[in-house]
Amino acid sequence: MEELVIKVPAPFSGVDDVGFSARYPAQPNSERLRDVPFIVEGPPRPMHILVERLALFAEKDRLLGPTGDDDAYLWTQPVQLTDEVCVIAFRDRSLVPGVQLLDSETQERTHRSYIWNLVRPLAFTFLRDCVRIGGLRLADRIAVVMDTGRPPLIDLELQRTSITPENGSLLLFAS
Repeated sequence: MEELVIKVPAPFSGVDDVGFSARYPAQPNSERLRDVPFIVEGPPRPMHILVERLALFAEKDRLLGPTGDDDAYLWTQPVQLTDEVCVIAFRDRSLVPGVQLLDSETQERTHRSYIWNLVRPLAFTFLRDCVRIGGLRLADRIAVVMDTGRPPLIDLELQRTSITPENGSLLLFAS
């Protein structure tokens, strides 16, 4: 797999200047998915609220309880680099090195989880968790740009309901 960068410029309701990018590192196809860093940027005030909500992501399994095949991952604790920049990483947990899978049902579930993590753009996973873990309100229409470092760029605009049927209620600005 070649390096891929996914940019989402304004996914949160009511705030046009907070966005993120996810950078998939280049790696051989035979390896498990490497950690994917997300760089989140915006003005200090909404970033303060966002970083507090992103801190909950590291507690995903505890907060959400038993999960499905599409939840074999975890998030690192967010690291705030400045008052306008934060980094958090997605970590695949589907294929754990050195763990022997004993039965065929567990092997199937593990492989389904790996496929979910590999083929679903992680920007969608991040946005889904912004709602279901962070309670954040997403914009109704979300722009997504995929960049492989050479033309053509893939530029999409999706309805929020294509990413997650639910929406949060927490806005990134105080009235």
